[in-house]
Amino acid sequence: MEKKSLSHRHLLPDSAWAVLIVAFLPVSAFAATCESLARLRLETTTITSAQIVEAGTFTLPSDSPRSDPSFFTAFETLRAFCRVQGIIRPATDSHIGFEVWLPESAWNGKYVGAGNGGLGGSINYYRLGEVVNAGYVGSSTDTGHTVSDHLWLEDKVKVVDFDYRAVYETASKTKAIIAAFYGTTTARSYFNSCSTGGRQGLIEAHKFPADYDGILAGAPALTIGDAKVVEDLKAFMARGGKLILYHGSEDDPIGTVNYYRRVIGRMGQTQTSDFVRLYVVPGMGHCGGGSGPDPTELGQRITPRADAQHSVWMALEEWVENGSRPGAIIATNYATEDDPSSGVVRTRPVCPYPMEARWTGNGSVEEAAGYVCDGVPVSK
Repeated sequence: MEKKSLSHRHLLPDSAWAVLIVAFLPVSAFAATCESLARLRLETTTITSAQIVEAGTFTLPSDSPRSDPSFFTAFETLRAFCRVQGIIRPATDSHIGFEVWLPESAWNGKYVGAGNGGLGGSINYYRLGEVVNAGYVGSSTDTGHTVSDHLWLEDKVKVVDFDYRAVYETASKTKAIIAAFYGTTTARSYFNSCSTGGRQGLIEAHKFPADYDGILAGAPALTIGDAKVVEDLKAFMARGGKLILYHGSEDDPIGTVNYYRRVIGRMGQTQTSDFVRLYVVPGMGHCGGGSGPDPTELGQRITPRADAQHSVWMALEEWVENGSRPGAIIATNYATEDDPSSGVVRTRPVCPYPMEARWTGNGSVEEAAGYVCDGVPVSK
């Protein structure tokens, strides 16, 4: 029989939940060494390994799915980090694999949960590398099964783990590990992913609104999973959460557009504009890239030197941390897809839906400076 592991604790603010975690940790766990995290006692969790990975020595497991060329793969450039691996068993048949990567030094005080693609089944090492490279703590889960397990869809417990429980449990355990390792709580928590990961972010906002302060959800796969993606985000809004949705124009964005419209229908346009933005990105395919001539990159991936004008990720951070509402974000089209070193072909502002970029007739049609956002602003 499935254990009842979820409770009202998920309604606590992020900071309050973290304080409760710290309050119940033994004194010796504060500012722990990486290796000592293997002895950390967490509910329904077994930490199988905790060790420092020296700078530039991480090797991608041979069975990892092949990545999109735009994903972070420069693992040889990573700083030293503490790698924690474990299994969470919130129900009898659960076997949720997870990893947490914690920078050994120069942590920026923030945590980013990484989502999954497709039907999950593996750790998202590409996102973990990207996150740690930029100074954040990162976590990822295999969603409760492996890619070689072809029978998990027949197991109701594993389906629940995939639908929502693996991401929720990983977030809560990660915050406890952060508190133990650094002796302090996170300043902010974020979730960043696309496709199935975009769906995971929306379910987190609905079911567990205290887990993350900001969620970047790309091309959410709204029809994958038994858990329904609903537009009731009142609790997430009330706790001050911010949500940015994006979807490529070449990836049939109507499902995401309709989801956004349903949120407005439920909460009203004024309230929605206080905490939700949608960007339909011209020329973008599924989560990135694209075959069209228009700009395709919105800065959805985390890089150390990005800025809020060119990066939807940094725009989310600015919104959460400084209250700066995102406006148009400049997207870029490179000579070689996803390769900034190949040179910029064109730039264009991507306006918050339903506004669209219009050329003013001044300046080059290939440069964002010649465009303005037209249409009905989402803030009215």
